[in-house]
Amino acid sequence: MLGRRGRQPEPGRIGAGSDHCVFCSRHDQPQVLFETESLYAMPDKYPMLPGHTLIIARQHLACYAAASDALLAELDRAISHVRSFLDAAYDSPVLIFENGVAGQTVFHAHLHLVPVRILEISDTLAAHEDIASSTGWKDARAHYVLHGMYRYVQLRDRRYIIAGYSPVLHTMRRVMAETTGLSWSEHGWARATTPEDVRNLNRRWHEWIARDDANAW
Repeated sequence: MLGRRGRQPEPGRIGAGSDHCVFCSRHDQPQVLFETESLYAMPDKYPMLPGHTLIIARQHLACYAAASDALLAELDRAISHVRSFLDAAYDSPVLIFENGVAGQTVFHAHLHLVPVRILEISDTLAAHEDIASSTGWKDARAHYVLHGMYRYVQLRDRRYIIAGYSPVLHTMRRVMAETTGLSWSEHGWARATTPEDVRNLNRRWHEWIARDDANAW
């Protein structure tokens, strides 16, 4: 059954948030692209690839599977907004993923959106026992309550929940490396991006907004 691996973290909030959390304090972080009552979006400070964007919960949550229904509905709207921007600005499919209390570098709910030419997860890989097809965040929540750690992946309109530290991640990282030219080690992805890529994302965002006022949140 999906989710055999990993221990159960305490659900819900993981603290009130403080200067010790960079996503709460926003200390020395890139300029915010837009924000809502519950979320904000900004470039990843250390992007995997040009266009790498984060959608971050304002509330100090362990992961999005611990969020309320209202926040998750707002998250899906924000995802659609950022995808529209990345499609227009980077002309590439968008890989969306969350390391739900599994492999996070900042322990605060945040979602990654990365322009990358991975079109789909193969049917063979999707059939692995540690991968479950998903219809939405309710599946991530159910997995989190029962098993704890998870990974959420979305490519186009297909969503998946993956057991937190499943061996299938090795295969997925290999496919990612072959597609992007990045390399993976025990220390994480070797990134060739620079601060200029972060500034360029911000510039493209403002150009996209300027072209059509309807693009503003």
